[in-house]
Amino acid sequence: MKTYLVRMVMGLLAAWALCACTPLSVLPTPQWDALDVAMVTPEQLRAMPKVPTRIRPGDTLRITRDAQDSASLDLRNLVDDSQTQNYLVRPDGTFSFRYAGQVEAAGKTPDELAAYLRTKLDVYYREPGVTVNIVASPTGKVVVGGAVRSPITLDVNAVANLEQALFAAGGLAVSADPGRLALMRLDDKEHYRVFFIDISQVLMATQGAGRASISLQRGDIVFVPKSAAGGSADGIDLYINQLLPFSRSIGVAGNVNLN
Repeated sequence: MKTYLVRMVMGLLAAWALCACTPLSVLPTPQWDALDVAMVTPEQLRAMPKVPTRIRPGDTLRITRDAQDSASLDLRNLVDDSQTQNYLVRPDGTFSFRYAGQVEAAGKTPDELAAYLRTKLDVYYREPGVTVNIVASPTGKVVVGGAVRSPITLDVNAVANLEQALFAAGGLAVSADPGRLALMRLDDKEHYRVFFIDISQVLMATQGAGRASISLQRGDIVFVPKSAAGGSADGIDLYINQLLPFSRSIGVAGNVNLN
């Protein structure tokens, strides 16, 4: 019995190693017709509730203070109290701020953090003013991969929409299936939702009957599948859960209410 268990474990490890070494170019495309997926239009994406931008560990914040009438204000403090500084959010989601100590920033919107800092400064100033902006973020990227000519990672502020991101990636490869493009987007719980788009309808729209462009958001991932279905695939799980090394939860937006 022990020998049997050892052989079984070794067999599983060998199979895992073989799968891990399989080139991405030979992995089969999911059997789309067998999947219960929701196709969405650019108009439907635009109509969905906007996910607020929240601060994450690693973000750089630009905080502008315009605090007035400090009881202990002198010329030296005047320089310190009306200024703009950058603050790096630590891996634990905090940063240190004068008069507030260690501040929990991760998960808050910039406006929520500004309101919190104003409550801390209210003890020292009659009219504390604080403005918070995210000026740099390791997650403020858009990833374009799959059947494109040059897979690329872009700053979300470098492109205005999905079409521009695809062109920046060199356009679709010959083997691409433009009718099943997958857009992975973070929801308000930091989970990825997957929306399938017929990008060919967007790119081929005539000027007289133009379609709405697809705006990109922070953390978006665009995956273009190959058009040729091959072999026995494990469905969308093969592409999302195995090819893409994410730790966040992912859900296929098959039951999203688009009305």
